[in-house]
Amino acid sequence: MHNMFKFLLNGNISWETKEFLKKLGYQAEIISHFGLSKSKDIEIVLFAQKRKYIIITLDLDFGEIYYFSQRSRAGIIILKLKDQTVESVNQSLAILLKSKTINKEIWQNSLIIFDGKKIRLRKKPEEPNVRKNTL
Repeated sequence: MHNMFKFLLNGNISWETKEFLKKLGYQAEIISHFGLSKSKDIEIVLFAQKRKYIIITLDLDFGEIYYFSQRSRAGIIILKLKDQTVESVNQSLAILLKSKTINKEIWQNSLIIFDGKKIRLRKKPEEPNVRKNTL
């Protein structure tokens, strides 16, 4: 069931995308709805984390916050798109949301970078000293 997700759209995402997500059955709000337009990125992440929102943004800086903030354990979707029109953003989100490779826990605790074709998924290790081995 898709509508278990709640999305918080960063200021660089159009209200039209909010309406698009709502038509698909998701909960979605733009940060300005909560008076967060002038907030620092880390404040937006902490707000989303506390209320179990998954952030959608075009801002690559959210990736650094995900990795380097000890306090933050939130879901962040970065759309790394050359074409950042509403139509392109909506089409990319539709593709991403139809992906069967991502379960609820991953959505809410991971950094997802999507370029319109390829999904890159980054998860924080459970403990700071744990290293993931690569084959």
